[in-house]
Amino acid sequence: MAVKVVHVSDLSGKQAEEGDMGKLIVHEHPNYGTPITLEVLPDEIGELPEPETYVSIEYVAPGERSGQRTILSIERFNKLASSGDMNTILMNAVASEAGTSTPAAAPRRRGRGRRAEGRGEKLDYSQPQLAGNPHRGRVSPEEAAYVREHFDEVNARLSREGLRMLDPADAKIKQRYGL
Repeated sequence: MAVKVVHVSDLSGKQAEEGDMGKLIVHEHPNYGTPITLEVLPDEIGELPEPETYVSIEYVAPGERSGQRTILSIERFNKLASSGDMNTILMNAVASEAGTSTPAAAPRRRGRGRRAEGRGEKLDYSQPQLAGNPHRGRVSPEEAAYVREHFDEVNARLSREGLRMLDPADAKIKQRYGL
C-alpha cells in the first residue's frame, strides 16, 4: 500500500510539489493574536515591495485618556513634520525630556503599569476598561466572568487599543478565562 501526499496552496487550492511551495507567514493581523503560516506558490505572491521601516505611534486626542495606535511608514511619519526635519524634532524632544527629568518628574517604569498610579494598589482587571488586557499574575474569577460574558466587546476594545486580541481557539486563553 502506498500513501500519496498532495500539497495544495492555501490561497488558490492549486496542487504542487512540496519543493515548489513557499510559506507566507502572517506575523501581525488585527483579528488574530498569533502568527499564521500558509503554504503558497511563488506566483501567487508576486513581487513584494522593498522592506520599509515603520514607526508605531499613538495619538491621544485632547480630553481623552487613551489613544489610537497605528503604524506608519517612516516616510509618511517624517511628512508629519511640516515645520522642519522630523529627526531634529525627535532629538530635541529626547534632549528636552532628559534635561527636565527630575526624580519626582521621572516616569514610573517599575511594575510595567500593574499598579494604580503611584498608590501601590493593584489594578482591577475585572473592570471593563482592563478586562482581558495582557498582565502577569492570575486571572481573577471576576475578570474571567466578565471576559466570558463580554467576549466580543473585550476583543473589540483590545483591537482598538492595539493590544493582542483573545483567541478562543488558543488553549492557554481557554484555560485562563474558562472559555
